[in-house]
Parts: sequence; C-alpha cells; structure tokens
Amino acid sequence: MNYSALIGNELRAIRNRHNMSLKELQDKTGIYAQTLSEYENNKVKIKVCILEKILTFGYGIDLFYFFKAIYENTHISEPNKVVK
Repeated sequence: MNYSALIGNELRAIRNRHNMSLKELQDKTGIYAQTLSEYENNKVKIKVCILEKILTFGYGIDLFYFFKAIYENTHISEPNKVVK
C-alpha cells in the first residue's frame, strides 16, 4: 500500500470539501500553490511538519485525526489485517 498516495489524495479531498482553491490554501499556509499541487498529486513526498502546517492553518484539522481517518478508510474492509 502506498501511504504517500493516500496522503496526497486525502489532502485534495479535504481541500475540495472545504471548497478551497490552491491559491486560497496558499494564502492561509504560505506554501506555494504549485507545491501544494505537487503534494496532492503525489509528485513530491511531504514532510510531517509541512503536512501539519497545511492541516492546522489551512483547515484547523489535527494531524492525529488526519492519519486516523486515512487508517480507518483503508482498513475497514480488512479489520484483522496487520500492516507491517
């Protein structure tokens, strides 16, 4: 399973749910729209500190809940599977 792709996909989904453009997110986070796009499209791996900045300043979301949502969305169909 490619967790980097899951992170990028979830970032895009959150931005879309907030009806926010990349430019608007840039204004809130100080991260260039092009860079944000590269994270969403899984072209560049994102550092945890940058991810936290996007989530906190862009959406008011805690890092823990972001990863919890990804985990729950990827493991519901296989509840007994252990990921190594």
